[in-house]
Amino acid sequence: MADKFDYLEAHGDAAELIEFFGEAGQVIKKGNSGGYDTSGNVTPAQPDVIIGGTITPKIDFETSEVNGTSILMGDAIVYFESETAPEVGMMTIINGETYRIIDMETLTSVNGINVYRELHIRR
Repeated sequence: MADKFDYLEAHGDAAELIEFFGEAGQVIKKGNSGGYDTSGNVTPAQPDVIIGGTITPKIDFETSEVNGTSILMGDAIVYFESETAPEVGMMTIINGETYRIIDMETLTSVNGINVYRELHIRR
């Protein structure tokens, strides 16, 4: 019988590669100062949500991958290692430029072991 795939080892390998090629980075969900909803009810202030981790340099999509809909010219992917999962819509800054997470691919085992997170980002 063949050995089973070791997701913990795969996560360790992926984290090591992201750490080697990446740098400390953050993804941020901007909070707000509160106010009123459309019904006039008070909405409380929400603080920024900041997730720290390690982020790789951006990898641009090939021209042949750009379809004008889900992938636009200038879109890229990065790999992000952190304990907390980011969300679509969060922002990150790479080389002084702000990018928004458009989509996210994860490789996770049936038992919930996250191997890696690939973030599709756009300026």
